Amino acid sequence: MTQNAASEPAPDSEAYVRTEVRDGTGIIVLDRPKALNALTARMYRDMLEALWAWRDDDAVTQVLVTTSAPRAFCSGGDIRQIRDAVLDDRFEDGVAAFTDEYSLDLVIAQYPKPYVAVMEGYTMGGGMGISVHGSHRIVTDTTVMCMPETAIGFFPDIGASWFLPRVSLLGRGPSLGVGRWMGLTGARISGPDALAIGLADNFVPESRLEAFKEAVVSDGVAAAVAEHSAGPGENDGIPEASLPERWEEIEELYGADTLGEILVKAPAEDLAGASPSSLVRTWELLERGAEAESLQECLERELALAADTIVSPDFAEGVRCTMIDKQDEPQWSPATVSEVDVEAIRRVLDQPGQLRTRP
Repeated sequence: MTQNAASEPAPDSEAYVRTEVRDGTGIIVLDRPKALNALTARMYRDMLEALWAWRDDDAVTQVLVTTSAPRAFCSGGDIRQIRDAVLDDRFEDGVAAFTDEYSLDLVIAQYPKPYVAVMEGYTMGGGMGISVHGSHRIVTDTTVMCMPETAIGFFPDIGASWFLPRVSLLGRGPSLGVGRWMGLTGARISGPDALAIGLADNFVPESRLEAFKEAVVSDGVAAAVAEHSAGPGENDGIPEASLPERWEEIEELYGADTLGEILVKAPAEDLAGASPSSLVRTWELLERGAEAESLQECLERELALAADTIVSPDFAEGVRCTMIDKQDEPQWSPATVSEVDVEAIRRVLDQPGQLRTRP
């Protein structure tokens, strides 16, 4: 997207969020390309402050969130930053980052103006938090969406315990099995798959993406969608989704009554490398989320679980192994699901944290 009246470069080297208001559109550009726009604590705060300011500004009629680098909309939260804070005895900083992140997700979900997220490239973990909760969720040919947290000793957060139990195929009703599959395995899905299960609203081909962004600003999101989004059967239309063909199979494997049944039935490669503690945390969290009455309830529960998880041995080990030393054999503790203290996890889930709902 060509921008006029672009904002001045921020003097702070950690300021990776560029904002401007143009023709009534509040524009947020994630600009940390070398890290695939991994969200830092500062980025959460900068986005929160912009959204709070624009929410009460009558001159801003809509918000457009995009990336400076087509390879990734956002690869997730900067989990190494959290690990460093905990290891440096700055536990409160780690919790504060999650508080701001989940508060941001809630603000987006409740935003009173159109919030348009263009999910180019990798849209993972925290990247789903700042897109899936918006009012206009745009995917394209390059979109890759997933919640990969169990492989790093964490769990699917950012409101995943709300939206994963509620994914549905072409309006057939929620599928807890497919939501579990995404959360437990970290499986990647495409833009067309995201459309098929209700995690996106429109598909815009990559060839039309820049024109779409410009049209959002000049004509409004409704007109931009009408002009540039694709439908099935067009020459450059929506590619075929793969999930519908696998739906029944996934439901059969992951719609079981217990985690133990899934461990027996699912292919070994599905869950290979996942932290046993993370699998239990994810199972328990999604079970609660399926019965939840609001996204806020889920986010507050996730905040309590995040505060507990980041001081666990698996979190430090998982981040070290996958992101620092680039190894494939993390040493999980405990080593099996049967050894995980389920009751301790349930007690944490019974004590939700508190989000920031106002500036």
